[in-house]
Amino acid sequence: MRALITAYILLKTVIAKEHEVAQRLQEIEGVVEVKVVFGEYDVVAKAQVEDVRALDEIVTKIRRINGVAMTSTLIAPD
Repeated sequence: MRALITAYILLKTVIAKEHEVAQRLQEIEGVVEVKVVFGEYDVVAKAQVEDVRALDEIVTKIRRINGVAMTSTLIAPD
């Protein structure tokens, strides 16, 4: 079995869209956890994928969600 890549995607959303964005994130395959947070970012998503190409596809889908203003992706080592 191939090792999974774990990534945390930090999102800033348009004002008052964080819960709507969080709900849409849960529909994306590979996103395993979503939290609305307080602070510099509005939502944090955890993704687990087999390779960087799959992660790129997830991040691209996230950036297309209405209400997403900015993303920052952190890849966690195993």
